[in-house]
Amino acid sequence: MKAYQFSQSYQGDAFRLFSFFRDRPHAFFLDSSLHRRNSQFSYIGFSPIDVVDNLTDLKRIFKKHQLTSKLNFPAGAVGYLGYDGPVHFGIYDTIMAVDHRQKRLIISSLSKGRIKDILREIQPCQHRVLTMSTPGVAEVADLHSNFTKEEYIQAVRQALEHIRRGDIYQINLSHQLKLKLPNWQKYASSLDIYGHLRQAFPSEFGAYFDDGKQVILSASPERFLKLEKGLVQVKPMKGTRPRGETKAQDRRLKEELLKSQKEKAELLMVTDLERNDLGRVCEYSSVRVKAMRSIESYSSVFQATSTIEGRLRRNCDQFDLLQATFPSGSVTGCPKIEAMKIISDLERGSRGLYTGALGYMSFSGDLDFNVMIRTMFLRKDQITFHVGGGIVADSKPEDEWQETWDKAKPLIETLEKSFQ
Repeated sequence: MKAYQFSQSYQGDAFRLFSFFRDRPHAFFLDSSLHRRNSQFSYIGFSPIDVVDNLTDLKRIFKKHQLTSKLNFPAGAVGYLGYDGPVHFGIYDTIMAVDHRQKRLIISSLSKGRIKDILREIQPCQHRVLTMSTPGVAEVADLHSNFTKEEYIQAVRQALEHIRRGDIYQINLSHQLKLKLPNWQKYASSLDIYGHLRQAFPSEFGAYFDDGKQVILSASPERFLKLEKGLVQVKPMKGTRPRGETKAQDRRLKEELLKSQKEKAELLMVTDLERNDLGRVCEYSSVRVKAMRSIESYSSVFQATSTIEGRLRRNCDQFDLLQATFPSGSVTGCPKIEAMKIISDLERGSRGLYTGALGYMSFSGDLDFNVMIRTMFLRKDQITFHVGGGIVADSKPEDEWQETWDKAKPLIETLEKSFQ
């Protein structure tokens, strides 16, 4: 199978380009708004040729659509694996890629005609001004958690008891924030909200995805899994501090995170778990910890991150890799299966898509997914998101509650700006 390609110089903004197509069926925008080493491309697509809701059908489609390309993502599937099981992927035969380093727009497709159609649509839009509009004002004070402070602290204490007994070594606990707002579209569009979100929290692994029933807006700073030309990479995050109001506060908080024994222990355990997961499908002795603990700076928080890499075995594919690693150890705990059982007992309701993975699988064999944290789910009459944190033996329940609200801050600010 062959993918056709068109490339031209492009000095524009990927978000602006996506805005021209946002109302098309199953429109997506895999958004690298924070232009760092890991985020060379942003991807745009719409009107999939097929939609699937299980991995069996997706694997069948991939067996029929295999191609060789220099591009990471010339065509393929975009969608998600939910933490609690939901699967949804659109099959896209045409992809627009904005190369942030080379300042180019690349359109690839399994059809020459589709490329010509998109070029005709883009041409009259080049000089159109993108405006953010909010036609009304809505109150966001009714944003409620499904836990009170006391209830969450009690859940943390129960998790600590499991750790004390040796059932687990570390666990991730979360709570859901919900804004009930019937017909919220009267007050702001999903594009407006996402525009504010990416301004408040620029990220390497952001996303806008319309699955036909809801719109997912993600400002995730965390890569779950990448496969490129056989090289696998995971980048778990563990350890957070808010940004300071002054440079001196910033330095103090960053140094506090760097020296924290609690956060060091969290990341070390998750890194070891991820390394073991990769060992199931990667070549013997190829798995290595490339970076044990890097402190990354974002607009509202500091995050501690590790990087683990390996070489995928020749008899394994994208689907084997996903099966061996999903869900990410950074959002479950150690050991993973036991931690997930305890999460089910301690958290209220299902996580749904939260802490699942959203991204692409290429017909060329590559893939790239984020972890769905810092992610909003927009449905007809409500907007929801979760916040959570890792619990280890020396965790302090009050501090864990506060950490979740530090993570919620940019999401709350986004809603306030969008509806006021």
